[in-house]
Amino acid sequence: MTATVRTIEVHELADWVSSMGAGFFHDIADGYAEYFAPQVDFDRTWAGFDDGQVVATLRSFATELTVPGPAGVPAAALTNVTVSTTHRRQGILTRMITADLQAAAQRGEAVGILIASEYPIYGRFGYGPAVELATYKVHSSDVRWRRPSLGSVERVDATRMRREAPEVYERFRASQPGSIKRSERWWDARLQIVDVPGNKDGLAQCLLYRSPAGDVEGYVMYTGKQNWESMRPQGTLELQELCSVTSQAYQRLWQHCCDVDLMTVIEADNRSVSEPLSLLLADGRAVQQSTRHDFVWVRVLDVESALSARSYGAEGRLVIEVDDPLGYATGRFLLEGGRSGAQCTRSTATADLSMPVGVLGSIYVGGASIHALAEANRLDEHRAGALAEASAMFSSYRPPWCTTWF
Repeated sequence: MTATVRTIEVHELADWVSSMGAGFFHDIADGYAEYFAPQVDFDRTWAGFDDGQVVATLRSFATELTVPGPAGVPAAALTNVTVSTTHRRQGILTRMITADLQAAAQRGEAVGILIASEYPIYGRFGYGPAVELATYKVHSSDVRWRRPSLGSVERVDATRMRREAPEVYERFRASQPGSIKRSERWWDARLQIVDVPGNKDGLAQCLLYRSPAGDVEGYVMYTGKQNWESMRPQGTLELQELCSVTSQAYQRLWQHCCDVDLMTVIEADNRSVSEPLSLLLADGRAVQQSTRHDFVWVRVLDVESALSARSYGAEGRLVIEVDDPLGYATGRFLLEGGRSGAQCTRSTATADLSMPVGVLGSIYVGGASIHALAEANRLDEHRAGALAEASAMFSSYRPPWCTTWF
């Protein structure tokens, strides 16, 4: 029997959540569907049904993606994508994704974004890896600072953190390419202001940074894991999030983490690939980047809106031809712009560069190397010098970074 793909009704959410949990091998706690319901947009929540049973899940939500400028573009964030092991290779995923992309394009969302559970899947639908993530190991006992830190750090409870941290994050998010908005419910769950059925994580320690003038300009959340060897403390501080909007806040928060008693190592994931911490130390080798991998993928739906929304690292004029098998981004486009802004319009002029829509997504927020993509034959140059011009234009003074899983 051929599965049916459609958006779900409210009364079908419990079955949808159960199927999604099975797909990710997550146990779904009693009451989770009721907790989850208020954050679900049922017009954007899809399922594959076979004889009334949910056998596949997918949903998206509206957010804003920060791009170089800085500026924000409306984005459709794809998540909770599963297909039952009994229904693979039947085209259900293709039908759900294409239906959601079509709806996103009709709503005027310039791009789609996702975090890929498996790398080979999403390029087929026009997504390209655009934002990377890194993990660091910091040997805190070896840390010596080049300059003194300013400001103060204060431990606060979850209620105070809930009141202060979102405004700091929004200031950070608005200036950091690759970032997305966070909802009120996201913060309530993260700080355990509300009970999330099935959540067994302990609450992290929460601290705020104040500048010498008394302004809150950063925060940090972490947990600690003790370990002792021959009566000597060898604990690990597990950094959950460190967010700052000034360089003073950044250094002071890191200094606090490095000074925590009983901890000799800091493990920090979800960090930028261009973390400046080592540059602040007398011995930069105290900081090691242990992993680096793709994180957020971007799928351009409206080329004119997306490319017009951001600014560019250098003044330039390019005619870009885009190939999109699904049709949303197909065409030839004239991009004229620089640091003060840009305009992108359809064009009949000869193309300077041509590329698949997934490659356009990869370079859109300034993270992917145009030179490397050309070396890999992922895009073509039709005018001498166009690659160099594109590399200068699409570069971002701040490499893209997203600290929010979705």
